[in-house]
Parts: sequence; structure tokens; C-alpha cells
Amino acid sequence: MKAKKICILASILAIFLFGCATTKATGTGETLLWKSGLRQTDKALLNKDITIFARLPNVADGTKVKITIIEMTTKKENPLAYELESTVKHGKVKALWRVKYDVDDDTNLGFAENYEQPSYVFCVNYDGKTSEVSKPVKLFCDLYMKLEFRGRVLKGYPYCLKLADGSYRKGETNKNGLIIEKEIPVGAVRRVY
Repeated sequence: MKAKKICILASILAIFLFGCATTKATGTGETLLWKSGLRQTDKALLNKDITIFARLPNVADGTKVKITIIEMTTKKENPLAYELESTVKHGKVKALWRVKYDVDDDTNLGFAENYEQPSYVFCVNYDGKTSEVSKPVKLFCDLYMKLEFRGRVLKGYPYCLKLADGSYRKGETNKNGLIIEKEIPVGAVRRVY
């Protein structure tokens, strides 16, 4: 029984450590990761840097590569794409991308049932070849909102926010009257109270 629990825990840990935002191409040994600091991630924060990492073991050092970042969407004919350049060093490629999101007329970031949270994947182009595509990262943002009433800051004031994906966040303003919510889905926010 104890061995079975250890085996299950080891399996869960392996899935957590190696399955998060990783694509490993079969046969080529390529590995594509989104990283925040030194950790793999499946979340990207708007206007913050995220690291793009690729292990390309069969590509010569010094090879120039183009990294293509593509918005994942089912609603747009021409999804947004961004490009970065880098160089292979010790069989690896690293690049920083300042996460951005450009809203266009086809975007629905409101409270509708068909809300589609922005997300991105990337691939690496080198020597006329293209790598596998990474797993997606979903786009989030941080919210800072000050509550005042007739020039008076509302400290410790309860609030409830409806987020773009239909979920809710509740809390109280801090001593400066600020609502601070971290990692909320990008899109419309409505204060319910």
C-alpha cells in the first residue's frame, strides 16, 4: 500500500515537473518551453517578460534562428504573430519576449459565453526547417483599481469583481483604497459591488 502511494505521488510529481508547457518532439530531441524565471509556466503576464527556451540538439552552435510566436484563436482568420531572432548556443536557444496583446475588431474580451482567453504558442525556424509547436501559455494580467467616494479613500471596503471569463473575485481594498488582483484573465472587468 505504501509503495503504491509513493508510485502515485512520483507520477503526479513527474507530470507537474515535466508536463507543464513542454513539447518534446519525437525522434528529434527538441524541447520547447515557456519559462518564468527558472520555472516552466503555462501563464504569461501582460507587459511582463517571459522566457522562450528551446533545446535543439541537432543544430550547430552559432546557427541563427527565428522564433515565431502565434496567438491561438478559433475566431480570427489572421491571428496575431510576433517574431524574435536568436542564436543557438550549446544546442539551446533562449529569448525574452515582452508579452503583449493587440485587440482588434474581431476580439471578444467581454462577458459573453464565447469568451476566448488569449493564449500563445511558439516554434523555432532554422536552416529551412521548423520545430514542433510549444504547448500554449494563457494570457493573464494584474489589476490595480483605486476606490474613492467624494474624495475619500475607501479603506477595507468589500468588493466583488466579475471577470471576462465569467468568474468572480471578492476581497477588500487595502489601506490605500486599492483593489489589487493578480493573474486575472485578460478582458473586461465589472465591479459588482
